[in-house]
Amino acid sequence: MDFEEILTHRVSTRKYNDRMPDEQTLQKIIDAALLSPIVRWHKMHLSIVTNQDAMNLAEEATDEFFKGQRHRPHLYGAPVWIILSGKKYEEDDPDSTRLKNENLFWNVGSIIENMELQATALGLASCGINTAVVSMLGRPDVKKAVGIPDGYEALASVIIGYSDEPCPEREVKPDLIPVSYIK
Repeated sequence: MDFEEILTHRVSTRKYNDRMPDEQTLQKIIDAALLSPIVRWHKMHLSIVTNQDAMNLAEEATDEFFKGQRHRPHLYGAPVWIILSGKKYEEDDPDSTRLKNENLFWNVGSIIENMELQATALGLASCGINTAVVSMLGRPDVKKAVGIPDGYEALASVIIGYSDEPCPEREVKPDLIPVSYIK
């Protein structure tokens, strides 16, 4: 698949079969995360979760957090859940702290996108997941179960696996985001 095909076939998939990607395939996705254009001084961590008990605990925490407003499955039956966590900055200088934390989140977007594009290139489906991430707030038991280090917070996540759903080619939609050219 060439790069343009990868871009047009990357979709957010919410239905997975139970086929587990092999370790070599997962390593390629992790390598893509490590090749992301990021600022290297941020303290970040990847948790690769395939343990069903840990994923079920996260599903329960998400149910509790959203008090039934969202319905299971929150991880859509994906066999792999990759959580990106980081150490947020807390300093006396509010402007400097804000800028460093905003930069941290810019890194997060780059990492998640690289993993999703690599998954697509390898014939896997993916979907960025936020609900299960925010539901970890105040839940040290869930953070521990999914391998988030002490002092780190879950920032973003992506589910990955195989799907029986087709990934049709998407079209560019110029009206989706207005574009300005300043010449």
